[in-house]
Amino acid sequence: MKKIITSLVLLLLLTCGCEEEKMKLSGFIIGEWDSELTAINLGSEDQVLVYFYAIFRTDNTFDLDFLSYPEKVALYSFDNLNYSINGEFSITIDNPMEAGVTVDFEVVWNPGLDKMVWVPVPDPDDNPPVIPFTRR
Repeated sequence: MKKIITSLVLLLLLTCGCEEEKMKLSGFIIGEWDSELTAINLGSEDQVLVYFYAIFRTDNTFDLDFLSYPEKVALYSFDNLNYSINGEFSITIDNPMEAGVTVDFEVVWNPGLDKMVWVPVPDPDDNPPVIPFTRR
């Protein structure tokens, strides 16, 4: 699994063109995004497969839906969560499952492909998933 994720991240980095220099992550992220199938609590007995649907707005808020596998029916919906862009390759979001807690991700993105991959920043108290997104 890690080899696939690493390959995907490298592919996105290698295919990043000059457009990335013109566009900033803060502008790129605005809009509607669908994730690939994602495992939450990977490898544990609590593992769940879900899809994510997210809408990012210019006011640094976003809505996030957890969708069931394989039906893609909303399991949980979270509105008006906050996010902040930290440089060109990092984002901090409100943890939808724990009020008052945030989660940090490194973001690999390519405006030419309308794709981004969120890779969690290691945290011993939390185990967020790697999340590949495609613009809707």
